[in-house]
Amino acid sequence: MSVVKKYKRPLLVLAWMAVIFTGSSIPGKDLPTGLPPDYLMHFLEYAILGAVAFSWTSKDLFKNNYRAALLFSTLFCSAYAVLDEIHQYFVPGRCMDPRDWLADTLGGLAGALALMLLFMSISGE
Repeated sequence: MSVVKKYKRPLLVLAWMAVIFTGSSIPGKDLPTGLPPDYLMHFLEYAILGAVAFSWTSKDLFKNNYRAALLFSTLFCSAYAVLDEIHQYFVPGRCMDPRDWLADTLGGLAGALALMLLFMSISGE
């Protein structure tokens, strides 16, 4: 089994974290115009992170213990959101905002919860 296949879920989590970090590194003056509201962008990018984190944790770490995976994934997203906001403090034209952290955390919860409900409906639980 190749390393990529064996670790595909955590690698996907890391890849999406890199996408978030890259987006957070764009100086304020260079942000594209016409984007959805800031809080919606935060919610959506972290909903994706929540879903991929849930996929990883529910299959590889918690072996189909969906509640534990939901809790861990949400806390993981929330912790990464704190680091993301701290990172943005050092990017010109960007700032730390607790409302962004809240949108990130709620997005992570929503993404993880959506995938949990999908997995449960597929498995008949």
